[in-house]
Amino acid sequence: AVKVGFSPALGAFIMGSILAETPQAEKIEHLTKSVKDLFGAVFFVSVGMLIDPKILLAYWQPILIITGITIVGKLITTGSGALLSGQPLKTSVQTGLSLTQIGEFSFIIATLGLTLKATSDFLYPITVAVSAITTFTTPYLIKYSENFYNFLAKILPQKWLDAISRYSNSTEGITTLSDWKVLLKSYIFNTIIHSVIIIAIVVLASRSLHPFIVKNITNGKDGVIISVIISFLIMSPFLWALSIKRIQKVAYSHLWLNKKYTRGPLIAMEVFRIALGVFFVGFLMYEFFDTWVAAGIALGLIIAVMVVFSRKLQSFYERMENRFFYNLNARETAKKQPEILPWDTHLLELTVAPESKLVGQTLVDLAVREKYGINIAMIERGKIMIPTPKRDERLYPNDKVLVIGTDDQLASVKHLFEGDQIEIDEDETFPKQDMSLQKIVINSKSPVFGQTIRDSGIREKTQGLVVGIERDGQRILNPDSNLVFENDDIVWIVGNNKRIPELLK
Repeated sequence: AVKVGFSPALGAFIMGSILAETPQAEKIEHLTKSVKDLFGAVFFVSVGMLIDPKILLAYWQPILIITGITIVGKLITTGSGALLSGQPLKTSVQTGLSLTQIGEFSFIIATLGLTLKATSDFLYPITVAVSAITTFTTPYLIKYSENFYNFLAKILPQKWLDAISRYSNSTEGITTLSDWKVLLKSYIFNTIIHSVIIIAIVVLASRSLHPFIVKNITNGKDGVIISVIISFLIMSPFLWALSIKRIQKVAYSHLWLNKKYTRGPLIAMEVFRIALGVFFVGFLMYEFFDTWVAAGIALGLIIAVMVVFSRKLQSFYERMENRFFYNLNARETAKKQPEILPWDTHLLELTVAPESKLVGQTLVDLAVREKYGINIAMIERGKIMIPTPKRDERLYPNDKVLVIGTDDQLASVKHLFEGDQIEIDEDETFPKQDMSLQKIVINSKSPVFGQTIRDSGIREKTQGLVVGIERDGQRILNPDSNLVFENDDIVWIVGNNKRIPELLK
């Protein structure tokens, strides 16, 4: 950030925002918590020592005025934004009152202003004072937000309240967009996003890539040609997405085949996309060549892309887009994992190798649950499926065994099946057919309440196993079969996902 002319604070803020959206955010936060607390204490102590009480007394009037404007202004703006987004009046008021404080980032901004001599000396203590006051008032505003809402509900006209309620209810419903709206929305979004990316590539190519090549590789025409080729290769997938990619195929087909609409606007949109692609290629060439040369090269490259490399670019762009959305949603996907697989457990399919020592042995002889802590959920033998196999079931060569356990447990047992110790690859884990891990909550009316795991008949009813129980905040992994079900027990069962819900009926 400093090298490109921005402040270190902004660079740290952006980097923190990026890391906060990764699946490792919680781990990073845990590892850096002690350092954060240390520097947080130093930061606030140092800020407090910079406050001169005499200056605060001298400027108490502007401090109170700015504090009042901040609280009222943020209440109005934030609350109005929540209302416009479709939230009820009560939620909007609570949102506005909970965001009335000025954050500690204002200290950094005020300090930067002093450093650059862009602000007066008295502004810093005023900023700190307003931030401190709003920080202390926010908890009380949150506490009395419901009272403030009740006050507003009494003084506002009933027509206004009814209008707000109708608007909120209307935004909660699912609205059906016309094909034109769907197409235009995607068209505009696609055009803006890829145009910005292409412009950024061209600017970076002319200002960074080309000087680097001239300085370190070659200069003259060779340097120009290398710069153009590299830049064009980088921008080609985005150029294809901008000019050729089919947008909203279903909606486009409906509009094209519908006789009510003329095809003129659709054709105009396609022509505009292609023209925009030609323009951006010309823009790239113009950075390195004369105008007419740039126009000719741009036209030739566009034709080559559309005719020769269209399918390859489509495949490459789709892989890149899928990877982008996978990374974008990685944290949300990771958050859902504990709801399905508690205690970091996984379902893993292992194949019994013909030379394995497991061949011919019964499950009771193997005692994998007692030795390694894993459970065998199912055995696939050719076309025969054996869910929740019994203790006397034997293993045979090429049996596919679905086991459940933690990463460490699976790693410790895998060599028994395959002969060699191999790292566990998460891509190899997957649920088999209709077998899944689900939880049920036991209450006093549940059919299995007061029964032991063995007597409850869960194995027979669900073709499954009880692999864990949560009781009074404690987790019991691989519970004993003589354990009695109690009220509010959360029971985790691996078994037939259609039969498990029937257990509570």
